[in-house]
Amino acid sequence: MKVVVVGGVAGGASAAARLRRLDENAEIIILERGEYISFANCGLPYYIGEVIKKRDNLVVQSPDDMKKRFNLDVRVLNEVKNIDIEKKQIDIYDIKNKKNYRESYDKLILSPGAYSYAD
Repeated sequence: MKVVVVGGVAGGASAAARLRRLDENAEIIILERGEYISFANCGLPYYIGEVIKKRDNLVVQSPDDMKKRFNLDVRVLNEVKNIDIEKKQIDIYDIKNKKNYRESYDKLILSPGAYSYAD
């Protein structure tokens, strides 16, 4: 089974790690548009308040850590551009390498996060 997780922070990373515990043989790919995955959201107020000085101190797991610990294929700086649910395919843009590519999947988990807006 091939599972693609869209979003690698908090919910997405947790879902992928849990899935690995349930299925040791699944191919699991995490696609994250940002540079970081799995950072401590609860630490954000401390970062904003400058109690935590470095943003890197909020990072809980790196892509390499997730590969070693859970055998997950984590792709940061990869933005999902289109999802074809009928064909079970995702069009992705690799931001760092400036190239488009496509992945197929058997199961899809959407955990893209959110932005807050203030008027």
